[in-house]
Amino acid sequence: MKFRGVVMASVGVCLAFAGPAGAEDAARKFAVEDGGRASCRAFLAARKDQASADYRQMIGFVEGYLTAANRYEKDTFDLSPWHSEAAFGLIFEKHCTAHPGDTLIGTLQKLTISFRPLRLAQYSRLVEVGSGKDKAIVYEMILKRAQGALRTRGLYSGAQDGRYSSAMRDALVQFQKQQKLQPTGVPDAATLWTLRNP
Repeated sequence: MKFRGVVMASVGVCLAFAGPAGAEDAARKFAVEDGGRASCRAFLAARKDQASADYRQMIGFVEGYLTAANRYEKDTFDLSPWHSEAAFGLIFEKHCTAHPGDTLIGTLQKLTISFRPLRLAQYSRLVEVGSGKDKAIVYEMILKRAQGALRTRGLYSGAQDGRYSSAMRDALVQFQKQQKLQPTGVPDAATLWTLRNP
């Protein structure tokens, strides 16, 4: 019992004098694990076989990094609210083709900054939309934002309520056709990215 008291007192003293936790050293460097050290060139090579261990490690690093960013970015519930593994793969492929010398971690840091204006700051209910092979699970708030973006383009005149209605489906089909996307009427990652990033 006496040992426990000493340990608890020691922990208390340490906590009393502890400063804020930092995620980098004074030179703004931090440890990068496994796949994050890979170059864009290596990512593009691995992406040719998306079932390969190298690609799985890299895309897993991307998802893990963004999950951690959800925890540590200020006012963030979900930094990348409509992105999937497939969407991340496409985003990285496009960036890495243009910048083959970049690293995955450097690209992720830029991506994190670019996602901030589109993030969800608080919880939003998930909604399953579509049917059959054309389905997506989307936050209700993202549906509201999509309705607003479709309204701005003159494609949707319904309520901006986050509900997946036939009017929203029809507006999405029109938008997808205009953008030469698969006209499913489902707000998938490619459609939402294109809708929010003209």
